[in-house]
Amino acid sequence: MHPTVLHLDHTRTPGGAEIALRRLCENAGHWVPVLALPAKSKGLETEDAFRDQSLSHVKVIEIGKLQKSGASSASFAQALKFGFNIAAEAVRLRANQAFRSADVIHANTSRAALYGAMACFGTDKPLVVHLRDMVDSASLGRAGKFLFRKFVLPRADAVIGNSKATLSTALPYLKSNATAEVIPSPAGIDRRLTTSFVAPEVRNVGMVARIDPWKGQELLFTAFARVFKDSAAKLYIAGAPAFGHENYLGHLKQRARTLGIEDQVVFMGHIENIFDFLSGMDICVHSSIRPEPLGQNVLQYLAAGRPTVAVNAGGPPEWVTDRKNGLLVQMGSENDLVDALSALNNDFELRKALSEGALGLRKIPTDAEIANRFGSLILSVRRAVIEAKA
Repeated sequence: MHPTVLHLDHTRTPGGAEIALRRLCENAGHWVPVLALPAKSKGLETEDAFRDQSLSHVKVIEIGKLQKSGASSASFAQALKFGFNIAAEAVRLRANQAFRSADVIHANTSRAALYGAMACFGTDKPLVVHLRDMVDSASLGRAGKFLFRKFVLPRADAVIGNSKATLSTALPYLKSNATAEVIPSPAGIDRRLTTSFVAPEVRNVGMVARIDPWKGQELLFTAFARVFKDSAAKLYIAGAPAFGHENYLGHLKQRARTLGIEDQVVFMGHIENIFDFLSGMDICVHSSIRPEPLGQNVLQYLAAGRPTVAVNAGGPPEWVTDRKNGLLVQMGSENDLVDALSALNNDFELRKALSEGALGLRKIPTDAEIANRFGSLILSVRRAVIEAKA
């Protein structure tokens, strides 16, 4: 009999973690998924990451309200309110029948891990914490980092990191018998390409990332202007603002005007079919200005066979080998990014070689393969609990 896994997420906004969870549940084979989500907000139903018809077989329960963003930069008063809301969410979760009947609790986000760990306190419910962010102040805020290190991670029976870099920030705080494994986030990959078209000229440069200051869109704008301004090339930004950064989109549009590339920058918003978009890109860029845990975008670029530029920090260099299947640049370096874009713009053979390397150097796991690895971990955690009770 397959174990029942209660998946906790603090939001329905289609961010990377939520889309990854949706894909995980779509491919569930070794477990029965149940989604515990906040109630839908009026007027935001179309922004529900879990509305996909492919999840019609998955039970969804609504617990509590949508958690507001901004905890990582909260004031003392806001932090107190945040803590109260987390505690209230834990109480509601603990009282729910779905929690009591679940075999394993899976916290899909850092916020969900906080109230998930509180709800599991004093029970023998196995808790699996999914790390999609570094366990540091930049990602979690000072209070969040403290709670995570002192309360959440010591309670976890298993921790999944989306990269070695992410997992390494959690390892010192785990209990001795906790399982720790690196499993990439499912990136919408259902098959592997063997060939990819490379155009003779660079006309389309793309980035897939939510609109957020640390994702590096502004840095890319500056580098793009230095290389492609007044050319036929266009820069496509695929991603929508989320988690309190709605005003940043206006800032980016103003920045494009200031740089004189307003007519060359296309804001696509959130897009569902990533690979249709990527198939038209001649260069794809990852330019985060703090260490990236491992965004799905890098895996998507490689799986699509696109000439890729990525930051040499965090998770991306675990998949990108410089001048083999992409170009690595120093984090935050405008000059490095300019050099990489120029090299790719001027060298068709380099673009072709990187495209071939992207498809052949490493096998990017499909969503089904990732779900199988997740399912195996769940079975292992469940088995350990049963053996401990025997």
